Order: sequence, then C-alpha cells, then structure tokens
Amino acid sequence: MRYRGNVRSGGAIMWLFQRVTGVYLAVVLFAHVWLLHYLLDEELSFAAIADRVATPLWKTIDISFLVVALFHGLYGLWIVLDDYVHRGWLRILIYSAISIVALMALTLGILTILPFRAGGF
Repeated sequence: MRYRGNVRSGGAIMWLFQRVTGVYLAVVLFAHVWLLHYLLDEELSFAAIADRVATPLWKTIDISFLVVALFHGLYGLWIVLDDYVHRGWLRILIYSAISIVALMALTLGILTILPFRAGGF
C-alpha cells in the first residue's frame, strides 16, 4: 500500500517540528543540568546566576529554550484538544486562549531575561 499524499497534504511538517523541538529540549535540559550542577564548582547564588544570565550567549540560550518549550508544550496541548473538541466556536475560543497564554508567557519570560546585567542587579 502506498501513501498518495505529499508532505504538504497534512501536518507532516508540524509533526516533524514537534519531534525536533522535543529532541532540542531534551539536549538543552541535559546540558543545563550537567553543566550547571556537575561541571561548574561555583556556588549557586543569585549573584552567580545573574552574572551568567547577563552574558549574550546565555540570554540567547534561555530565550531560545523559552520559545521552543512554549511552542512544544502549547502546540502539543492544541493537538490533544483538537482530537476532542469538535465545535467550531469552542475550537476558536481554545486556540485563542492558548495563543494569549503563549504571548503572555513569552513576553514575561523575555522581559525577565533581557534586563539582567553583570553584578546581579
């Protein structure tokens, strides 16, 4: 039996992207735990973490992790709800609520990460 559709006929790209983001999240989370809790022998204080988060590299890593985690989690939620919600108006309401939560979380996360400067405050 041969599949007659193509990649653009359904959600194949989003399916693949969901798997790629899952792998990315697993790798970055493992690297975070290994690097910060086993490799570095410094004290985990607010000042030490603020100094690390103040660097452009860590800001980029943290923001990319935030964006990918939000996409992965909320898109997964949408897919699960998509299987069970069949009324058009309710689907629009749920999709709108998920989009609003995503924008609020992304905005608050970025506004938390960007202002960090070396020295802690």
